[in-house]
Amino acid sequence: MGFLSGAASFSRFEVVGGAPKRLDQAVIEKLTEHVIGSQREKRTDGIEVGWVGGSHVLDRTFDLGKNVVGDALHFGFRIDTAKVPPEIMRAYVRMELEALAKDNPTGRPSAKQRKLAKANAERRGETEIKQGRFHRMREFPVLIDSRGDALLIATTVPAVIENLHPLFRATFGKRLEPLTSGRLAYRIAEKIGATRRVEQLSPAEFVRHPGGDAAPGVFWTLHDPESRDYLGNEFLLWLWWQHAEEGGTIELSDKSEAHVVLVRNLTLECPWGETGKETILAAGPGALPEARRAIQTGKLPRRAGLIINRQGSQYELTLQAETLAISAATLPKAEGGAAEGNGDGGSRAGELVDRVDELRNLCQTIDLLFETFVRRRLTGNFEDRGKISRWMRESEAESPRMAVAAGA
Repeated sequence: MGFLSGAASFSRFEVVGGAPKRLDQAVIEKLTEHVIGSQREKRTDGIEVGWVGGSHVLDRTFDLGKNVVGDALHFGFRIDTAKVPPEIMRAYVRMELEALAKDNPTGRPSAKQRKLAKANAERRGETEIKQGRFHRMREFPVLIDSRGDALLIATTVPAVIENLHPLFRATFGKRLEPLTSGRLAYRIAEKIGATRRVEQLSPAEFVRHPGGDAAPGVFWTLHDPESRDYLGNEFLLWLWWQHAEEGGTIELSDKSEAHVVLVRNLTLECPWGETGKETILAAGPGALPEARRAIQTGKLPRRAGLIINRQGSQYELTLQAETLAISAATLPKAEGGAAEGNGDGGSRAGELVDRVDELRNLCQTIDLLFETFVRRRLTGNFEDRGKISRWMRESEAESPRMAVAAGA
């Protein structure tokens, strides 16, 4: 799934210091300099990374007409791996052992023969890799939003993203910061002069920990004491409450409104690591009794399917709480209005510009919704916490709005 057609799935990064503003031949030359296959020093792990043109996995050409879409840059990130699959390497070792031990009186290989068999198998694997076997190519579409100083990549796999960072720095001389919930919360706080309040935050207690007064925190962020990514879990819970109890229409800081509905899927997990994880698949998962029971035991959303309407555009997607990664996002159909009357080629170019604008608007909508939540979260007593806690404690019979939500 790419960015210029079909459903979009991606992780988002801030380009620290700003994305390239002049999308000219100089940018094309930077990509060409780091095209896949141009790596001067080969890595010892059998991995090679580089940029590709974006048309297909073997496309190694770049040009302004193909790669510049309005004020965005579209291309691909490719990872090539050359490694003998473990099951094949085990077979090679077994074959070597059988050959070396066939004349042994016991029929079993000696320790020396085991060592030699392993060495022979590894040499065979190295030879076959040089001959072109066991090569795997993977391409991940990339979109650099020059206007928004952001990079989108069509993956959420940490190993892929780990390889992206050094290549981006080598190409553009800048670093990338993942736009996670915590990172975005700090950006919002800086804008409103409330950074200190974010630093002093701790996870909101919607349900008291059964073992005592002090909850042990959110286990999936405990590895990083500075992380505020648990705000993403609280954000999805807040959206759920907004949909179920407040009608789902939220006023944003730009004076627009967004209407949010939970749909398709909802994944919840115990933040204390005690009662496990639950995934609910249904047209309206938040309205089901098992979803209510899950949050009543303290589980928090980690992923949720959403339909969001804003400014005449409707987006359907799955949002991951901590990383704010977006999966399977369907966008309004591009109409090509940006190039109306310019012939078929111009119409297609206009459709692509419209498509990028819709991606940008989707990201902006998520950011504005999150900003609304963070502003309310940073108020002294976080008034919504008490409202959400009371809603969570209500039985289904006491909350007639849940029945309405089920039919949304």
